[in-house]
Amino acid sequence: MKSTTVKEFALLTGGQLLQGDPDQMVDGVSTDTRKLGEGDAFFALVGERDGHDFLDNARKAGCRTVVVSKEVDLPEDTAVIRVEDTLKGLQTLAKNYLKQFPDLKKVGVTGSTGKTSTKELLYWSLCGQFKTARNMLNFNNHIGMPLTALSVEEIHQAAIFEMGMGNFGEVDLLADIARPQMGIITNIGVSHISDLGSRENILKAKMEITNYFDENSVLVVNIDNDLLSKENWENKKYRVVKVGKSPESDYLIRDIQDHGESGVTLTLAFDGSDHVFNIPIPGVHNGYNGALAVAAAVEMGVDPATVAKTIAKCEHTDQRLVITTSPAGVKVIDDSYNASPDSMQAGIDVLMRAEGKRKVVILADMLGMGPETEKYHRQVGDYAGDKGVGLVLTAGKDAAYIADSAAKKLGEENVRHFASRDELIEHLNELIRPGDVVLVKASHALGLEKVVEYLLKDRS
Repeated sequence: MKSTTVKEFALLTGGQLLQGDPDQMVDGVSTDTRKLGEGDAFFALVGERDGHDFLDNARKAGCRTVVVSKEVDLPEDTAVIRVEDTLKGLQTLAKNYLKQFPDLKKVGVTGSTGKTSTKELLYWSLCGQFKTARNMLNFNNHIGMPLTALSVEEIHQAAIFEMGMGNFGEVDLLADIARPQMGIITNIGVSHISDLGSRENILKAKMEITNYFDENSVLVVNIDNDLLSKENWENKKYRVVKVGKSPESDYLIRDIQDHGESGVTLTLAFDGSDHVFNIPIPGVHNGYNGALAVAAAVEMGVDPATVAKTIAKCEHTDQRLVITTSPAGVKVIDDSYNASPDSMQAGIDVLMRAEGKRKVVILADMLGMGPETEKYHRQVGDYAGDKGVGLVLTAGKDAAYIADSAAKKLGEENVRHFASRDELIEHLNELIRPGDVVLVKASHALGLEKVVEYLLKDRS
């Protein structure tokens, strides 16, 4: 964040400066007193925990600017900015702050799966030409994305905003803050179908990314996705760029060669020529994510040769197909960050292409699947069985359906179900052996990163 005075900072939040030096400088923002840096302003968000209860901690950390929505009694050397709602104040600050960068190229990325991978691949596609900011970690919601916006500085020429959602209005909120000139929709699946009721409604919610588009805006879509292919794109006021294997694609995927753990090679046809890109992230689905990233970068003016050079350097993000070998010789594919039926199946594909002796999946519940929860979990179990996974381990209530369906194809001796993650961990020593390749995947709330930690621990 570029430095600003407390007086200007208060105006950007839509709040009122109640006390403190108006010329004092603010250099950054935090909602966590444990992560406050010198010169940061602390936003006292009110949620499961009330940030107002941590104002003393903020002062002990050296913070001298706070944004509050309640009456507080703090020493005079602390600048106090009062807003009606601290979360809305943070969002207002982010929106107004970005307005200070009129030349910034802004891209929003949404979709049911593949958002983070596409965001990272786009970042690497752009970085050869543009100094680029993007979301870090899981900063893609109503709190995280405003914080991402505030990380933009004067050196940046482009910014990528991953936009997550669980219901109507959430992408609209993020799009209103960022006002991207370009959007990417990776696909429309079944994540959050329990809240939205149908895939058609999920599409409507994702399309909120275009709510602030004009005739100069661009939307990049995966035209091979069934719902995206049915949309009447000709009736839009903005330009639509289609990516896929469909003949109508503007960026035509001619081939995706799967090299297992080392990634994929993508051949993409556009502007009358074939272009080859090496994507160093495993999984054919990342060929699609890479194609979307390449299309967006080229549409933003990056030369394809530059894209090819920099996208090949893309690095894995935490808990998304990160492959590590334990001291005991167990290869672990950590994809524990989140899960949907499509991404579960894609993870199994990566597992089966990995080098190793026995192929093992450790899977837990996929949340947000709605009335067809059983169907989607059984679908994953059937897929594991059809692919010939050597051992299926599951944990959680709904994952029992995965185990049941997998056992019908693989035999009960090759499938074990546990009531909880911790019970599963208790049996890992007897079930996992050196030389195994293990995929770990579930919805984030199931906490399977603890399984990964256990598998990678040196127990010699």
